Amino acid sequence: MILLLLIGSATIFHLISSKPENQMISQGEEKLATSVTGTEQNRDLSEAQHEQLKETLNLSLRAISAMINKDYEYLEEIIAPTVKLNKENNTISFGDSNEIPIRDSFDYNNFEFRAYMVQEDTVLIILGVNNVSYEFSFVEHKGKSGNYLLKSIYTN
Repeated sequence: MILLLLIGSATIFHLISSKPENQMISQGEEKLATSVTGTEQNRDLSEAQHEQLKETLNLSLRAISAMINKDYEYLEEIIAPTVKLNKENNTISFGDSNEIPIRDSFDYNNFEFRAYMVQEDTVLIILGVNNVSYEFSFVEHKGKSGNYLLKSIYTN
């Protein structure tokens, strides 16, 4: 398991690329993505781990933007087969017991990147606002190395 907590101001990741799917990133998300900072641990990431972090963090931010904008088409593209999107009720279900409302706003002024973890085939990105955490869990898309699908979102 890889656990990377990014605290401090040593390294800046530039996470927004010129890919068309990244164009929906809002100014608040761009501010967060370009100011993700870390400790010496960042320098220990392999190139593959750095790319995985970049891809899944970007995907988390694009998922948030899609939820806010009710872009169900994009959400359907990035969710894992086990995830169900209910457009009528504006909810997303991760299994039988975990149904959450699709958010319509986020406070980007206090939004922060908290952690990146890898355990077996799951990548976890933890973002937060004050004392609330948003945990985005991703699995690699079968047959498409380097592409990930949203497996779950957990909010405490």
